[in-house]
Amino acid sequence: MTKTEDNDLTDKATKPNKAKRPDIKLLKSASAKGSGSTGKLFKPAAKKEKIPTIIIRQIRSAILQGKLKPGQALANEKELIEQFDVSKHTLREALRTLEGMGLLTIKRGAGGGPVISEIGIDTARDNFASFLFFQNVARTDISELRKLAEPYIARWVAENVTPEMVGDLEKIQGECRTLVEQGKSLVGAEAEIMFHVYLARQTNNRILWIVMDFVNNMLAEIKMAMKPGQAFSEQVLAAHQEILDAIKAGDPDRAEKAMYAHICEVADALDLIDHGVN
Repeated sequence: MTKTEDNDLTDKATKPNKAKRPDIKLLKSASAKGSGSTGKLFKPAAKKEKIPTIIIRQIRSAILQGKLKPGQALANEKELIEQFDVSKHTLREALRTLEGMGLLTIKRGAGGGPVISEIGIDTARDNFASFLFFQNVARTDISELRKLAEPYIARWVAENVTPEMVGDLEKIQGECRTLVEQGKSLVGAEAEIMFHVYLARQTNNRILWIVMDFVNNMLAEIKMAMKPGQAFSEQVLAAHQEILDAIKAGDPDRAEKAMYAHICEVADALDLIDHGVN
């Protein structure tokens, strides 16, 4: 699959303001200074709380409420320090954290500063994975979620299949087949993950496909650590073909059953590896 084809598939803050002081400008256009909203948007950070956290919470809240939008720049550093009534160091710490969260991009040089960003799927996935790392999530938890969601997804696609969907799935399956024929593993392969993510995307349910993107990437990392043998990849390839054939035939029952069977097979195979059988 070429890079173009792949893109086609994955796309379907030291003093508070005085009462008599005029309001300061809070936002400036990322492309034109001076434009945007005016008025005091943020409150001084309460000293009894962890200051950077309060700054982060206020800016994040303003973004989620639509007061700050992607592409808009925050006020300059001096103005933010006055609004939050904090030191330069504290403000910068909070902004760096927001940048790490994917909510801001800090532009360097003249005319730079913090600009609101739209969080991408990779950042969202990494943040969620970091959280779950400390929650003792078991592999069986992932399998149970897949059993609940993915058969439904396969059924939905079979019921609403189009020639374009079939073509895209055949390209993905073709890349998987090539890897297996070359004696390469499908474990962690982009095409193997995309087979499942692509199906979820077709439902047009953004929550569903984002969750499935995360789940299948997380499972891929688990499988890479377990290192199943080549027979596992051959089994996955055959299961994907059965799912694809059912979708092509517009057979929802068959597609649903095939996906459920595939998820169970993967879970069973990984269980065997846990018990020393590969």
